[in-house]
Amino acid sequence: KHDISPFALTWRLAGRLARCRRSHLNKFSPVHLDPRRCGTHHCSPMRPHLLTYPLLLCLSLLAACATSIATQLPDVAIADLTKEQITQEDLALKSLQDQREQLTRVSNKVLLANAKLCPKTAYDIGVRTQNLKSYPKTLRSRAQQTLDLTQTHQISYIRPGSPADKAGVKIGDIIIGKAGISYGAADPAFQSVLSLGEQSLTFKRGTAFFSATLKPQEICDYKIKLSNSTAINAFANGNSITVTSGMLNFVKSDDELALLIGHELGHNTMGHIRKIISNLVLTGFNTKYTRPFESEADYVGMYYLNRAGYSDDNVEDFWRRLSTINPKSITHAKTHPTLPDRYLRIAATREEIRQKKASGEDLIPNFIQDGYFSQAPSGIDPKPQ
Repeated sequence: KHDISPFALTWRLAGRLARCRRSHLNKFSPVHLDPRRCGTHHCSPMRPHLLTYPLLLCLSLLAACATSIATQLPDVAIADLTKEQITQEDLALKSLQDQREQLTRVSNKVLLANAKLCPKTAYDIGVRTQNLKSYPKTLRSRAQQTLDLTQTHQISYIRPGSPADKAGVKIGDIIIGKAGISYGAADPAFQSVLSLGEQSLTFKRGTAFFSATLKPQEICDYKIKLSNSTAINAFANGNSITVTSGMLNFVKSDDELALLIGHELGHNTMGHIRKIISNLVLTGFNTKYTRPFESEADYVGMYYLNRAGYSDDNVEDFWRRLSTINPKSITHAKTHPTLPDRYLRIAATREEIRQKKASGEDLIPNFIQDGYFSQAPSGIDPKPQ
């Protein structure tokens, strides 16, 4: 009798059905309930079409409203659309490759230089490998066409001056095991081979095979991962270090990235994840109290950065820029130290490191025997405090 919108009609029908408390029919019955005859204690059955048709009409009207537009859009040729899609895929592929290369180049250098200070180490010949599954599904087709990738791992990075570099190994080569199987650089089976020390390894280049004698180097055993996220973040979990693509876009230099890797490496080497979990258990999951751990990660991270040959000149600038993302961190400290406190401690650490360099001392953090901070890694003598 009255004009009513499809939205209102659907809402009214749904409301009446919801008020039905009991039904003489089970849920498998083909007969529906008549919302007009639903009382407080009784719902009468009705024929299906009496309720189905109005609902279908409402849904059709709603669908029409959701897809209709008020302007005439220009036509786009399929060929142009395909070309632009390829262009954008190539840009995404190159961006991903560039970020992986930078992350691998910097982290590999930091992990190698600080093997002496890491409680967990592995063996390394200075290469990283990739295959088709190393790329997101949306980019695999393009990666296969442009990079000639397959399911077989092939070398994608060689650290300058590494055993592989000195042996003449090239990007695109494939590592071959004794049984003729190809290895990925991170495969446990390949790690077992490298643990045997200096030996002859077989590689495949194109259709040809060649052997080279390599002596593996010891390196910190923490996997470095790139997360395809726009968030500006990096974190450690005790076994690995993850850096987001957003953070890689944020850092301005390899020095800043090395600072970040050193900080997260400090969380792993100093056992902070285990201690945070212990704190949670001991306090009944009421607190994470991680500020001292963050300060310690800053401190040892500065040493890791310098030991790898990176500059600590602009460390404060990195943290200042990062503070603009979360201004509250300037004056409030819950899980991290306040940024002014962080700057002053970092400046003091830099001065400490420079004094050690001037006196010819080995760049090793001043570990203490007992106290809140972590024990020195195995083989490192704690400094008296």
